[in-house]
Amino acid sequence: MIELVKNNEFRLHWVGMLLTQIGAYFTLIALPWLTLEVTNNDPMLLAIVMACFGVPHSVFILIGGVFSDRLTPLTVIRIGRLGFALCTLVFSASLVLWSPNILMLITFAITAGSFSALCFPANQSIIPHIVPSTSIMTANVLTMGGNFIIQSFAPVLVGLCLLWAKSFITTTIPSQIEHYHLTFAFFVDAMLVLLASTCSMLMRTQKKPTSHDIKVTTKLHQSIIDSFRYTFEHPNLSLIVSYLMLISILIYGPLVIFIPYLAKVHLVSNEAGLSYLFASQGVGTFIGAMLVSVLKPKMRYLGMYILGLDLFAAIAFICLGFQSSQITICILLMVLGCTTGFAIVAGTTWYQLHVPMNKLSSAIGIVLFSVHGLVPISSITLGTLLDVVDIKTATSILGGLAVAACIMGLSFKRVRNMGQVNNQSNSETLSFERTSNGKVC
Repeated sequence: MIELVKNNEFRLHWVGMLLTQIGAYFTLIALPWLTLEVTNNDPMLLAIVMACFGVPHSVFILIGGVFSDRLTPLTVIRIGRLGFALCTLVFSASLVLWSPNILMLITFAITAGSFSALCFPANQSIIPHIVPSTSIMTANVLTMGGNFIIQSFAPVLVGLCLLWAKSFITTTIPSQIEHYHLTFAFFVDAMLVLLASTCSMLMRTQKKPTSHDIKVTTKLHQSIIDSFRYTFEHPNLSLIVSYLMLISILIYGPLVIFIPYLAKVHLVSNEAGLSYLFASQGVGTFIGAMLVSVLKPKMRYLGMYILGLDLFAAIAFICLGFQSSQITICILLMVLGCTTGFAIVAGTTWYQLHVPMNKLSSAIGIVLFSVHGLVPISSITLGTLLDVVDIKTATSILGGLAVAACIMGLSFKRVRNMGQVNNQSNSETLSFERTSNGKVC
């Protein structure tokens, strides 16, 4: 722990991630809320806008992973943060000059989603480059634990800031436009990401991979194909990614539009009410991450841990549709967050320990694609369901399928042992060495 605190590169990376995480909640609350206001609470149009944010994730998460392997994770982080800050500033200015419409929202969602997706694999794959291999799990707990702490209080902070901004603008500018406080949220996000960009600029430029690690002349599409081939030919990675794709479509993807729709339409709440729901999920995520640090789970049992926790998450997801009490919904979201936090920290550590450094960014890109890249599908699925059935039926259908998937996974030995690496695979996946500072020899 002390070694990481003294590590200047890790400190800058840690602060930068915290700043982007805080900023993300301003957009995470403002974008769906603005969409529901513009579309008169239409769940299908909300699903389309959030899907437009997710579609670039489907593409650029993969490209970001390949670019991180070709260039360096730090270079990709710099590009992604600066690009996101710029497009968010432009969108804020557009909201001041013109009334928002669905086309503006879709354009911003696609652009912002593209730049944010670039950073996803790099933010995780940079850890082995800047810390010793013996400190990887501790670094993950500190980095992700810090993010999860932000998830606990940032939504409430954002909700209170938006209420204050709305009250201040209403009293000082009599002719103010209703969405000005949401414009303020996008502007704050852009400023925080610019500060995070400064942190990444202060980090030492990493050495580009040599031709021994990766052939830079390889075409981009071929690199992506090679990443998929490596993942799905690996006995463990193929199972992990396939399972993540399924559970993301059924539970975690739908939450992207389900939480704001639940707050504004089902609970008839305001921005602060939405922030409480996000905060509850964040508290649960932090608890799940801390459980990894306390329990120190053995990586070979990762499959059973994930399947068991997702079974509880699926049951909690079903219960969400039957609740009208905000307190009960917050408790259920804490359960969902807890399973997410545990899976993120434990799963990322497994990847960093079992995937060669020169393939790590691309492999993590495939994993993130299986989680975030399929959000468009899950968003459209839930939006369609909410158009034809009520909330109870929608959560019962998706959650019931997830329960069945988890039970089937636990009943098959190969699936529940997907985290166990045999000797042959271990010699292949660990065929690289790291120096004392975590860099590849």
